[in-house]
Amino acid sequence: MPTCDILCFAPHPDDAELCCGGLLLKAMHARKKLVVVDITRGEMGTRGTPETRQREAAAATRMLKLSARENLGLPDGHLHDDDTLRTALVDALREHRPKTLLIPHWEDQHPDHAAVGQAGLYAAWLCGAPRYAPESAHGVASKGALPYRPQRVLHYNNRYGIQADLVIDITDVMEAKLKLVACFQTQFGAGGAGQGRAKEFKTRLSNPRFMDWLKGMHSYYGYQVGVDFGEAYCVKGPLGINEIGAVL
Repeated sequence: MPTCDILCFAPHPDDAELCCGGLLLKAMHARKKLVVVDITRGEMGTRGTPETRQREAAAATRMLKLSARENLGLPDGHLHDDDTLRTALVDALREHRPKTLLIPHWEDQHPDHAAVGQAGLYAAWLCGAPRYAPESAHGVASKGALPYRPQRVLHYNNRYGIQADLVIDITDVMEAKLKLVACFQTQFGAGGAGQGRAKEFKTRLSNPRFMDWLKGMHSYYGYQVGVDFGEAYCVKGPLGINEIGAVL
């Protein structure tokens, strides 16, 4: 049996909230069991520190009522689709056994995101191969049952436009998503005293208009499916529907 309904692999603390916050909020309201696995501590970020990012992630975790949140501590800015990353993701999948896996788009412009998107898709298959990373493979395969693998993998959109395969209506949680993203004040706020400098550096994310841009992007995707705000996802392969209400 899965130990959680949804697991999100986030290359950096704040990616889950920024990219999947709407879906996670709706799942929280539906009393689903949610887990976020941050891959790095965000130590390459222009603003803030790993310590401040950890505190911000803790605040977001409370808002989302996550069942668990962990950080793999891999090097920020140096992620590659290799055995180091794949094995770490496989271990996490085997531990939490989600039904649904959320990972970045495989062609994301941020190298860390693309690496996690590519490695995550492979890890979703490799986690069911008991001879891969056998140290964590206990119980993966048993007689009379298929090996554990996530039932579905959704690739999320990281700020850049993609041709969506699936748009989730987040109109009812859009304002809550903005508050969730705002937990990461060092990334998305104007900034105050920095480490050894009077003010934090300005970035695209710290621009006061960024939240307007974020709402505009969700409005763009929502308009495509006839709702006010939508979150875009891509899927490799068919996506099964088991409730007729989802297509009517």
